[in-house]
Amino acid sequence: MTVLTRRCMLGGAAAIAVGSLTGTAARAAAPLVGKQGPSFYRYKVGDFEVTALNEGVVRNATPANMAVNKTLPDVQKALGDAFLPTDHVINQFNTIVVNTGKNLVLIDSGFGDNGPPTGNNLLGNMSAAGIDPKNIDTILVSHFHGDHISGIRAKAGAANFPNAEIMVPAGEWKHWNDPGEESKAPQVWKGGFANVKRVFDPIAKDVKQFEHGKELVPGISSVDARGHSPGHTAFVVASGNGKLLVTSDTVNHQILVRNPDWALWADMDPAMAAAARKRLLDMAAADRMQIAAYHLPFPSTGFISKQGSGYEFHPAYWQPVL
Repeated sequence: MTVLTRRCMLGGAAAIAVGSLTGTAARAAAPLVGKQGPSFYRYKVGDFEVTALNEGVVRNATPANMAVNKTLPDVQKALGDAFLPTDHVINQFNTIVVNTGKNLVLIDSGFGDNGPPTGNNLLGNMSAAGIDPKNIDTILVSHFHGDHISGIRAKAGAANFPNAEIMVPAGEWKHWNDPGEESKAPQVWKGGFANVKRVFDPIAKDVKQFEHGKELVPGISSVDARGHSPGHTAFVVASGNGKLLVTSDTVNHQILVRNPDWALWADMDPAMAAAARKRLLDMAAADRMQIAAYHLPFPSTGFISKQGSGYEFHPAYWQPVL
């Protein structure tokens, strides 16, 4: 009996040892994945369903471009105060699709495959979100800068949203199709005129122009936000008691929310852009209206409060159920 007991004890100890080794192997670290999953997020505005889609990011190695009317130390301090790196700026690109129940509306189209290698994720994220580009029936364009219109047409020439009616601000159409404006434009914008021709010339007769202050599709209206570009447009999405202010490029970064008088390098009329920025942020703060902003951190939606001479962006809480 003693021998049997010892054998049992030895066998049990061996089993424990083997089990420990097996358990250790099972807990071994997995290979690093090295990439994010699909970037889409849904929320409701009244009865409408909004899907935020991230196209990607661009790293700007020149933080001073965030405020050409301020010194680099001013910009670096603002970045540091926002817990961000001070030697570069990450710019995000976020579009939204609004499902009104009657229309499937894409607001701005991103770069598509015409932009940097860290972009071009819109169609992939749209597919992951269960949205077929062929089902987009309306594209509302805020302005004609490349990161907002290039994705309408693939680099090879095909329309990415072949069944969509495209609606653009009349002021943008006039400016970017004017040879006189092109001839006197600063060098940084010369390529923009060529890109407008690439995107719109094949469909020019079908593009619908709109004015500010008009309902474009039921529940979505245009708002004057000129300054960032000659016809720059924001949008109000309204359903029931819900309202969403789509600020487009009125606010391009968190530090511009806090410092609305700062002039971004891409603000074509800096004084007018700052006035529009404050006007829209005042509206969002006073009405406690949710915003969606093209360049704020994904999913790029939240609320605005007035803070001294500036404002603060408060991200909306993630909701597991719509």
